Amino acid sequence: MNDNEKKSGDWKLIVGGILLIIVLFAAIKFIFWGLEQVIPKAPSDASQSVSASQDVSAAQSGQESPSFCVHCGKALPESFEWGQFCPYCGEKVE
Repeated sequence: MNDNEKKSGDWKLIVGGILLIIVLFAAIKFIFWGLEQVIPKAPSDASQSVSASQDVSAAQSGQESPSFCVHCGKALPESFEWGQFCPYCGEKVE
């Protein structure tokens, strides 16, 4: 009689484990759905237009980009602009 009780309890554990996995999966999906509602994604077009407008404004202002860091003297990349930090020494180039 002990074997019958043990076998009837085994299927309850298996079904309970499967139900637990399903509930946890649904809870995680619900949490991520809630986070998407609270924190909306920024449109990718806006970031491209901002960077393009910054490039145009820098080109129109007539400021030349520095070619060497005033602090460490190392050559800076061509895309470097005034007011950024030197990638080598970390000082702000103004």
